[in-house]
Amino acid sequence: MFKKSQLKYYILLSLGIIVLINILANRFFLRLDFTEDQRYTLSETTKDVLEGITEPVTVTAYFSEGLQPQFDQLRNDFRDILSEYSSISGRQVVYEFVNPNEDQQMEQKAVEAGIQTVMIEAREKDQSITKKAYMGAVIQIGEESETIPFIQPGAQMEYALTTAIKKMTVPEKAAIGFISGHGEAGLQEMMQVTQGLDVLYVSEEVELSDSVNLSKYKTIAWINPQDTVPEEHLAIVDEYLAQGGNIFVSVNKVDAQLNQGMGFSKYTGLGKWLEKKGIKVEENFVMDVNCGSVNVQQRQGIFTVNRPINFPYLPILSNFAEHPITEGLGTMVLQFGSTVSFSGDSTQTYTPLVFTSEKSTTQPTPVYFNIERQWDENDFPMSKLPVAAMVETNKNKLVVVADGDLAINGSGQEMRQVQPDNANFVVNAIDFMSDDTGLIQLRSKQVKMRPLDQIDDADKQVLKWANFGLPILIILGIGIYRNQRRKLIRLKRKGESYV
Repeated sequence: MFKKSQLKYYILLSLGIIVLINILANRFFLRLDFTEDQRYTLSETTKDVLEGITEPVTVTAYFSEGLQPQFDQLRNDFRDILSEYSSISGRQVVYEFVNPNEDQQMEQKAVEAGIQTVMIEAREKDQSITKKAYMGAVIQIGEESETIPFIQPGAQMEYALTTAIKKMTVPEKAAIGFISGHGEAGLQEMMQVTQGLDVLYVSEEVELSDSVNLSKYKTIAWINPQDTVPEEHLAIVDEYLAQGGNIFVSVNKVDAQLNQGMGFSKYTGLGKWLEKKGIKVEENFVMDVNCGSVNVQQRQGIFTVNRPINFPYLPILSNFAEHPITEGLGTMVLQFGSTVSFSGDSTQTYTPLVFTSEKSTTQPTPVYFNIERQWDENDFPMSKLPVAAMVETNKNKLVVVADGDLAINGSGQEMRQVQPDNANFVVNAIDFMSDDTGLIQLRSKQVKMRPLDQIDDADKQVLKWANFGLPILIILGIGIYRNQRRKLIRLKRKGESYV
């Protein structure tokens, strides 16, 4: 038994410990992260950015309240990550949460700041209603500001926040040159790539001529030329590389003419030039059992319906080398791509970056596209064919992907979204060659499409019968065990020594 005086001291000590824990919790943020890709653990890049902040960063988070639990959790997660940012930055990051739905003037302010209006379906009193909601933020440093129109859950919060802060703290952005003049894709046709580069770089189109100065660019990109490249233009790029420049190339060595149902070789002169630099783009179509689909119109009675059919010429790629360029990538999709191989010498370092799956193959040109063909696994005897690679010398780096359409969004009515990791690959490669790889860590932490592994038909049958028979065997085993146990108990009770 405690004496009353001792009890008083114990109570005071307990209260003091509780107060101390609260003070420490307010000053130091701690969070345990058990996710496989550590999406809730801040990267070293983010920590470096926060520790380098020299003036206050104000974050105004516009979040509606009274929504479904998952949106309340999103708000709490965003508050947690802001608390961690504030702790690491030495309280240089300050934040407040505002509910725009409470005040019409505040709602107008959120809209003017660029916060996206989201219409959310909800149920109240057994009725389905639509609510107007806001889940965005405005980040401000001095007179500059950046808006996150819509906060997405998981690691994308960190990417959005850190890139916004980094964007405002970079004193002068380096220039990246995109070669034009030979039918290449323009910057307006590569929206996802230019948005990714916009954080640290200024993207510029550049035409090759005697008066051009390529030395101003850390890296140049050559995306999908359509016309034959003159020798004098290739000589200008040769000189740029000789001075230590780097280049990213996305090129088609084959051309799919779907209106003719045929695929042919394509000549621009760039393939021959690349072969001299150490990477050969083959004149073939790469195919994979893990592939995208195309819609084929079929008549059913008086109706015409679209039926999706797997098309091996659209390989889905998830095999990547362990390299900063491919770190964290989940899935890329090629459109009538080719394979690459090394054609250099011992003075160069060759690194394959992206591969096909374990079941793939190639077809030399010309190719007839048979949409109706029923493919089976025996049609794909090859494995891990490289479709993108890098060659390094002591002066420069060259990254080549054998698909010119890899990250082209198009324009006008033909504009489309490309697979996010297609654009991430291009941006990561340019980051790596431009000696600023920090944001690769953040892009790689975003939630990706992770396709299921392909398994053989024999394995499928084994799993099918295991799922069917294993529960039955377990139940029978339990029944037999209980029956035998009861028999032993009865025999034991019949014994003479049983009491």
